[in-house]
Amino acid sequence: MKKGTKIGLAATAALAAVTGAAGFIGFNELMNRNAMFTPYLSKLFDKPSDAAAPFDENAPDERKEWFYNYNFEEHELLSDKGERLRGYLVRADEPSDVYVFGVHGYRGNGKREFCYMAKFYHDKGYNVFVVDHQAAGESEGKYITFGYEEHKNCMKWLDYVLDTFGRDIQIILHGVSMGSATAMLMTGDEKLPDNIKFTVADCGYTSQWNQFAHNISGTGAIAPVLISFLNAYNKAILGFGFKDISPIDAVKKAKIPMLFIHGEADDFVPCFMIHELYDACASEVKDKLIIPRAGHALSYVIDSAAYEAKVSEFADRFITAD
Repeated sequence: MKKGTKIGLAATAALAAVTGAAGFIGFNELMNRNAMFTPYLSKLFDKPSDAAAPFDENAPDERKEWFYNYNFEEHELLSDKGERLRGYLVRADEPSDVYVFGVHGYRGNGKREFCYMAKFYHDKGYNVFVVDHQAAGESEGKYITFGYEEHKNCMKWLDYVLDTFGRDIQIILHGVSMGSATAMLMTGDEKLPDNIKFTVADCGYTSQWNQFAHNISGTGAIAPVLISFLNAYNKAILGFGFKDISPIDAVKKAKIPMLFIHGEADDFVPCFMIHELYDACASEVKDKLIIPRAGHALSYVIDSAAYEAKVSEFADRFITAD
C-alpha cells in the first residue's frame, strides 16, 4: 500500500473516531438529564437572534409572582417504565369543567414553562394542570426523548386527569417547544380522547431530525456525519431514531382545531417550520400566529395581548360555557 494511501486511511479513521466520540458526547449532552456541558452547548447553538426583543427572565413580573405563590395541588403518576412523574394543578376560583393541560419544553419543567401564562388561563376561569416530563423537574428518569416517551406519558396523564376530575371535562392541550412537538404527537394519536377541544402548538419543530440538523448546521461539512452518529447512538441506547419523532406526520392525522404559534426571531426552532406544520395539518379548523421579534419560546411574554387574543378566539369558539 502506498504511503499516501496509508496516510489517507489513517486520517479518515482518525476523523471517524473523533466524530464518533463527538457523537457520543453530543448524545449524552442532548439527551441525558445529568449533562455536564449543556450550558456551553446552549451558548453555541442557542444564541438569540439580533432581531429578537430582549427579555430578562429574572425581572419582576406580577403574573410569575402570583403563580409561584400559589399553593399547588400536587399529583403523581407512575409511567409504564416505573418512573414517578409529577403534575401540578392550579384550580379555578370557581368550579369549572375546563382544564388546560400544559406541556413544557426541553430542559424545562411544568411550573417554569407556564409561570407567566397560567394566570391568563386562571383569569378566564379555567383550571391549569402542568406536568414535569420524565428527566425533568421533580419527575424521575434519566433521558429526555424530544417527544417520543413524553407523548406516551402525557397520554397516560390525560387518562389520569379524566379519571380524577371527570370523564366529561373539557381540555385545552397547550405545548411549548418540545412540549409543542409532544402536543402535536398527542393530537395525531388515534387514542386522543374527545375531551380535547383544541391544541395550541407554540414553537414546535417538524421532526427531531430536522431540528437537530438545523442546530448543528454551524459545524459545516461535518454536520451530516455528526447527526448520523447522534442518531446511531440514540437508536442503540434509547431504541428509536430521530426520524421516528415527526410532529409534521402527526398533524397530518389531526382532527381537532389547531392553533400554531411561533416567534418570528426564533433561531433555535426556525420560524419557517410553523408554515410547514400549518400546511401539513389536516384539521378542518386551523390558524397560525407569528409574533414579531419574539425569540424561542418567548412569544407569550413578548406580546401577551396578541397571544391571549388568539387563544381566547379559539376558546370562545370551542369551549362550551357552563
